[in-house]
Amino acid sequence: MPTEPFEWQEPGAWRKPCIVHVTMVSKDRRPLFGELCHSGTKAYIKRTPLGEMHISLQKKMIEMNPEIKILADKVMPDHYHIVLQVTRTMKRSIKEVVRGLMQGCKAEARKMGITENIYDAPPFFRTLCHKGQLDAMIKYVKANATRAWLRKQNPDLFRLRRQTEIIGLSFTSLGNHFLLDWPDRQFIEVSRHSTDEQVSVILQNAVALARYGIVTYTAAVSKGEQLIARTIREQDFPLVVLLNDGFPKEGSPHEKYYKPGGVYFEACSNGKLLLLEPTEQTFIFESVKQATETTLCKKAESKHMRYTPLPVSSLRYRFVALNEIGKMICGRMVSATN
Repeated sequence: MPTEPFEWQEPGAWRKPCIVHVTMVSKDRRPLFGELCHSGTKAYIKRTPLGEMHISLQKKMIEMNPEIKILADKVMPDHYHIVLQVTRTMKRSIKEVVRGLMQGCKAEARKMGITENIYDAPPFFRTLCHKGQLDAMIKYVKANATRAWLRKQNPDLFRLRRQTEIIGLSFTSLGNHFLLDWPDRQFIEVSRHSTDEQVSVILQNAVALARYGIVTYTAAVSKGEQLIARTIREQDFPLVVLLNDGFPKEGSPHEKYYKPGGVYFEACSNGKLLLLEPTEQTFIFESVKQATETTLCKKAESKHMRYTPLPVSSLRYRFVALNEIGKMICGRMVSATN
C-alpha cells in the first residue's frame, strides 16, 4: 500500500503519516509486565500474563488500524515500548489509537482480577523529527533488556551522585569515579575555527596518548571536540565529559531512573566513562569565574572587540567555563589546543 508524504506540523498532524515512539509505564514502576532474566548468553524478559496481554492487544490494534505498522516493540518489567509508523491518514489520531490500546489493557487487567490502575500516567509520545532518529529509536527499543541487565549488574556505574567534590569544586556525576584517581590526564579543547587538518593532528595526538593509558577529558562542545570524544569512546579508551545541564534536576520525576542515552550507555557499563556536570556554585566559584572572564576577554581582544561581561547563565559563559574547569581538573595541558 503506498504511503503518503510526511506532513508532521500541519493541522490534524496526529492523524497523518508520522513515526512515534510510545512508552507506557506501570504504576509505581512495579514489575507488572515481566521479569528480567539472562540465558547465559543474552538478557531477555519473561513476560507475565499482563505482558502477554499487551502483545495480544497490540496485534488487535494493528488489525483494526491497517494504516499503522509496528517497527519495534519491547515489553519490560515495569514499562512498555512500541515504535509505530502511520503510513496514511487515519480517521482517528495515533494518540487516540494508543490511548484505546491502554484502555483495552486496563479492561483486560480487570478481567484478571486487577482492580487498580496498572499505569502511572498517560502514554508518552516521542515523535520522529530528524535524520537518524528512527534507527536510534529501534536500536534503543531492541536493546532495552540488555541495557537493563547491564545496569543491574553494575549499579554503582549508573548511580547519579550529587555534590561530588573535585579539587574543591562540586559536581553532579555519573559513571566510573575511579577515573578521577588516574594520574595521567589530557584535556581536549578545539576551537570551532580549527581547520580539518588541525583537528586531525589533535585527534591523532589524543588517540596516541590514550593508548598509553592517559585519561581524556573534554567538554565536547565544538565539532572537533565531539569528533575526538567519539573516537576515544569508539576505541574503548576511558573518557571524562563535562556537561552543561546534562542531568535531571534534583527531585524531578526522572532523577531516579536516569541513565546515559545512546552511545554513552555502553561506555558507562564498561567502566570507561564519567560524566560531570558542575553545580551552580561551581560556575560562580571565584577561581572559575576569573579564569572564564580572562579567556572571554582574550577572545574578544583577538577579534579587536571590546569585551562586555556575560551573565553566568549564558551558554557562551558556561561553555567557556566548562573548558576552564576541565583544565583545572587536569592540572596541565597534555595535548595541543587550537
